[in-house]
Amino acid sequence: MQSNILNMLGIGDIDPAIWVIISVLSLILMIILMVICIKNNKKIKALSGRIDDLTSGKGGESLEEELDQIIEDNRNLLKESAKNSKDIEEIFDRLRSVYQKMGIVRYDAYEQLGGEMSAVVVLLDEEDNGVLINNVYSTEGGYVYTREIENGKCKHELGEEEKEALTKALNK
Repeated sequence: MQSNILNMLGIGDIDPAIWVIISVLSLILMIILMVICIKNNKKIKALSGRIDDLTSGKGGESLEEELDQIIEDNRNLLKESAKNSKDIEEIFDRLRSVYQKMGIVRYDAYEQLGGEMSAVVVLLDEEDNGVLINNVYSTEGGYVYTREIENGKCKHELGEEEKEALTKALNK
């Protein structure tokens, strides 16, 4: 069986049974593609609904507005963190000169007096600079002596109790 249309296209010599097979296969392929398109369309609608849920937010706020707020909050936290770090650094700088080490020794300045009423106190900063205070108690009154400590040493000669108090402070 010959077809004028097929002859005009130059494919008139092909057996019509092959055309039937090609047509059936094309129809099956079109049905498969339509099923795939329908499934994909359902998936797209489901994802679109989820996106709408995410972007609609509570009380009319959108996800974009919430993200903008989170970003702004993050910027503020970074600024505060930088300020806090600077403040902490300043505090540590100040602490270097604060008395951090202490040594106390109580003693009897005079043998006839008891109760260890005299005392030596040494206060040092981080770099072992500070002051030595010696309070000597006697029946006639009390006397207070001070000595400056630089780098853990004193320019003046120290008594036994003063050396002990300085050693205690240096070892802390």
